[in-house]
Amino acid sequence: MKQLVTMFLALLLIPLGVVQAAEKSPRPNVVLIYIDDLGYGDIGVYGCKDIPTPNIDRLAAEGVRCTASYITNPPCCPSRCSLIMGQYGQRFGKYGMSRGLAIPEDRPTLARFMADNGYVTGQIGKWDIGTKAQGPLQVGFTEVAQKPPKKKIGDQVSKYFCINEAGKTQWLTDYDGDNLVKFIDRHKADPFFLYWSPEAVHSSNQEAPASLTKRTTAKGKRSKLAGAIVSVDDQVGKLLDVLEKRGLRKNTLVIFSSDNGANGSEGGLSTPYRGGKGQGTQQEGWVRVPTIFSMPGVLPKGKDYDDLVANFDFYSTIASLAGLAIPKHCDGVDLIPYLNGSQKGDPHEYLFWLNNEPGDAVRRHLIAVRWKEWRLYKKYDKDPWQLFDLKADPREEKNIATSHPDVVAQMASRHAAWAKTLVPLGTVNKVRTRNKDSLTGHGWVFATAKDNGGKE
Repeated sequence: MKQLVTMFLALLLIPLGVVQAAEKSPRPNVVLIYIDDLGYGDIGVYGCKDIPTPNIDRLAAEGVRCTASYITNPPCCPSRCSLIMGQYGQRFGKYGMSRGLAIPEDRPTLARFMADNGYVTGQIGKWDIGTKAQGPLQVGFTEVAQKPPKKKIGDQVSKYFCINEAGKTQWLTDYDGDNLVKFIDRHKADPFFLYWSPEAVHSSNQEAPASLTKRTTAKGKRSKLAGAIVSVDDQVGKLLDVLEKRGLRKNTLVIFSSDNGANGSEGGLSTPYRGGKGQGTQQEGWVRVPTIFSMPGVLPKGKDYDDLVANFDFYSTIASLAGLAIPKHCDGVDLIPYLNGSQKGDPHEYLFWLNNEPGDAVRRHLIAVRWKEWRLYKKYDKDPWQLFDLKADPREEKNIATSHPDVVAQMASRHAAWAKTLVPLGTVNKVRTRNKDSLTGHGWVFATAKDNGGKE
């Protein structure tokens, strides 16, 4: 009888122990790094030879390098809106730049979703999302790094040199990196989602000092861009160091990506592809970007992933990693099982583009589809489709549409069906700035219950 009682008590204690262990298991952290105008061919792990990026390369060595990662709503503003909403921008009326178009308030942003589920949500750097009233504090970020005053050079204001809290001149990207460290030190015991979107490496990079450019072998105008990229890499190094120091590296997913492809006017490269920001926006180089997922122990090390992924997958992946159900509005999927090999097949059989906002810059018009090795595109509805085999012809120099009419028909049909699911073009309404000066200075601003900034 005594043995039966002992066994009964043991059975009761086993599930209790499991529950207690689960409660003690820390929730995973996420750091999302979103560089401005970083080209596919401009970091070492993607084949760049003249710009050393050892820390970004380390991310890939300790994770997965995506070779077919896409921005379906280029460039800067629409790319970020799609990212934060986890869906095609056309789902809320964004068919081009449409800067100032409101992001939806009937579905949660990534930041709001994570904050509502117990995460500290931090934002550092560039915003460029939604209306002027939809700042980071208003859409779900609980802590936002203030923007330091820029250095004045004569009657000009510097783009990349700022004045830090000690009153000294500092490279802005380096200042951001210090804030990365401060945020993680402050929240080492909390589950956090940190979004760093630096001004770098948006043009113009002509201020890049010799202390940065001399660390590269890039020549001509590209040397300035190279120096700016080296500084980005330095900050990734700071991030990895503080995660290691705090024992958080294995419990933190780091996603590194870019808002669109290379800026050729700055010397940026899309190698082995053609095109990019500015000139060549109908080519692959404008929309295919470097993307790395790194989380030792959860993701394999040093792996390439070659199937189609998009920036709106980040939302779904982060939600799933946190043990949360993906919101129904999301177009993305959880990439973790695909990246670690437990899920076979393609995350997306097709990806689509429809940049046809009337009045947008002509160069930004793009209608396109990706499927397998194929890329189908045209600039305007009235234009004939052009088809390229990116595996055989990565520079898109031989249009083979007439040789594969069946492929053209299939891809065009899929695009038409997708387009029917979208909402009409949105209207940009003038909105007065909220909390105009609250994000300027040093330190951090914190959201209150009413989503108004309250300084630390």
